[in-house]
Amino acid sequence: MKIGILTTYFYPFKDGTENQAFYWSSELARKHEVHIFTSDRKEGAVLEKKHEIINGVHIHRYETAFRYRYYLCWNKKMISDLLNADIDILHVHSIGFPQQDFAVFLLKLLRPKLKIVGFPHGPFLANERYNIGVKTLRWIYRIFEKTFVNGKYDAVIDCNGSQKTTWMPKYFPNLEKVFYCPDGIPAERFKKIDKTDFGKKYNLKEKFVIAQLGRLVKYKGQEQVIKILPEIVKKHPEVIFLIMGANRGYKAELEQLAKQLSIEKNTIFTGELSYDDVLRGLDCSQVVCLTSQPGTEAFGIVLLEGMARGCVPISTKIGNGSPAVDHEANGFVYDFDDLESLKKYILRLIEDKTLLKKMRAKSIEKARGFVNENIVWKYLEPKYKELIGVGAGVAK
Repeated sequence: MKIGILTTYFYPFKDGTENQAFYWSSELARKHEVHIFTSDRKEGAVLEKKHEIINGVHIHRYETAFRYRYYLCWNKKMISDLLNADIDILHVHSIGFPQQDFAVFLLKLLRPKLKIVGFPHGPFLANERYNIGVKTLRWIYRIFEKTFVNGKYDAVIDCNGSQKTTWMPKYFPNLEKVFYCPDGIPAERFKKIDKTDFGKKYNLKEKFVIAQLGRLVKYKGQEQVIKILPEIVKKHPEVIFLIMGANRGYKAELEQLAKQLSIEKNTIFTGELSYDDVLRGLDCSQVVCLTSQPGTEAFGIVLLEGMARGCVPISTKIGNGSPAVDHEANGFVYDFDDLESLKKYILRLIEDKTLLKKMRAKSIEKARGFVNENIVWKYLEPKYKELIGVGAGVAK
């Protein structure tokens, strides 16, 4: 097959959507011809190479004529090249982008036989914490999108198994096209690695470490753990909160909060790390937390990354729950801002060594069911083949 991938950003830029697009595309390229259509710049960084092949993936980068924040942008020549691209199927990452929506509308008008798969990711579409102005604009655009664009997709991915019954009915007129294809992690996330130097650098030996991965932005909710840390440290002074991720404007506020609560020595900010150092940090940890606000996460891939290293996941609710976490089985789920429950679950893991050991083992086992190299061939490729009429197999 010849597969096109339309995504706002792509490797070497890194973030949730970019990473997932890169992993799946690289795996698909082992058997198929894969072409990426994307921007040549992000946050001031402009890539010189407008076309290159990485991991067998053909990357086509287009100059950005203008961009306003994340969703509103226009890339020169991208749509005209898509109209002329020799591809059997187009996979579109994210919805709510006017340029992508226009491309889907135009392609279905001028190339009706081209099959198009949508992967909304979509957490912000379900976010009800926006102000009234943003909610109003979203409501207006949603009417347009549902009426003129979203019905044109031949298939739509639900990445956590609950999107089809939660926010998707507001955006997609035909839910029969929705199929389950979970997010995942690369198999290399399970590799063995020496954590000794990392542990020494941050003095983590014989500590109980609570890890959190991700950018330092307010919606990620890192303050949730910091707020309950004083009571935990009072009982267990060996507890450390290890925050691994790039600062996106929230670090100063978090540092100030930790100082006010007198737990600076129990809170470590590493900044952005290499993937190997992230693995080392997780290997030094017992728990991985995802404390994001409601409607801001589609799956919580960082939970899988922690679970693959034997960390017990504690997560706020993602839709009707992340497939990665079975409450009370391999981890815990709590409501955002329910700090008493968050504290209770962390204390249970600190004080009940048998429970901790059992949940760590179950987390590793569960994470093995969400490996990208398997997901692509079990869920994604069969759906592509079904749509273009090649071979058998239906991914549902």
